[in-house]
Amino acid sequence: MAVAAGSAPAGFGGVGFIGLGDMGGPMADNLVAAGFDVTVFDARPEPLRAAAAKGARIGTTLAALASTCSTIGICVWSDEQLVGAVLGEEGLIAGTAKSLTLVVHSTVRPATIERIAKAFAARAWSVIDAPVSGGRAASLTGTLSLMVGGDKSLFERHQPYLDAVGKNIFYVGAMPGLGEVAKLCNNLMGLCSAFAIVEGMKLGAAYGLDEETICRIASVSTGNSWYIQNWGFFDHLIKTHPQPDILYKDLWEAVHAGKDKGLQLVITGMVALTAPRLMSERHAELTRREAANDAVKG
Repeated sequence: MAVAAGSAPAGFGGVGFIGLGDMGGPMADNLVAAGFDVTVFDARPEPLRAAAAKGARIGTTLAALASTCSTIGICVWSDEQLVGAVLGEEGLIAGTAKSLTLVVHSTVRPATIERIAKAFAARAWSVIDAPVSGGRAASLTGTLSLMVGGDKSLFERHQPYLDAVGKNIFYVGAMPGLGEVAKLCNNLMGLCSAFAIVEGMKLGAAYGLDEETICRIASVSTGNSWYIQNWGFFDHLIKTHPQPDILYKDLWEAVHAGKDKGLQLVITGMVALTAPRLMSERHAELTRREAANDAVKG
């Protein structure tokens, strides 16, 4: 839960934050509001200016960030972006800090976290992974859920940082990457449910059953889920999210994580394969309804 302004612990070094998107931007703002000395980095000038207006410093390079900060949070889109920002030739690994802890908020494969942790260990640097859940609304209010993997003492030392951005904080184990495992388990269960609901709505509509009735029935029956309780949220994402493939990216991350352990996540893989078509059909249906409503109003 977001803590009071100015309450960052005495002696807590400078905090860097990389990635000021829908989730990362508000997280950086909440760290500033909690009293941390925050330096931000992003490839785009607009979010940098917005963060500076809230009191953050603007970083010049990733290497400089890893030379002046003792803790760096990162919230970027993909494994490739994460590895590039951290281990690339001009990434954090080029920094000179004697002591550094990276807090990874991105949803990526556990193997990616393990790779970074191994590279950091050679520098006596540390990694904890703390992927987030709750969407932009929870990011804005500092009430995200975080699933944290890594050394227990690091987790405890960074509790004030985590408290500044989240409300429900789960420590899941000492191995870096376990936070990602927990996040992928949550997302594959939730997203498989969401896409199953899309198909359920299609079946109901084909027989003339309206979605409100389906939701009312499912909400008190065995078909209940978070997405049934918040069905409009999924439609909103399909219609408005600037990166709509985020709705199935994590399914593929889970499939690959399973493969790394010799598992075949068959249902998850099938949903990931069909998700783009289901989203396209749902988007077309929502657009058709809006046009019909506009015609009636006109």
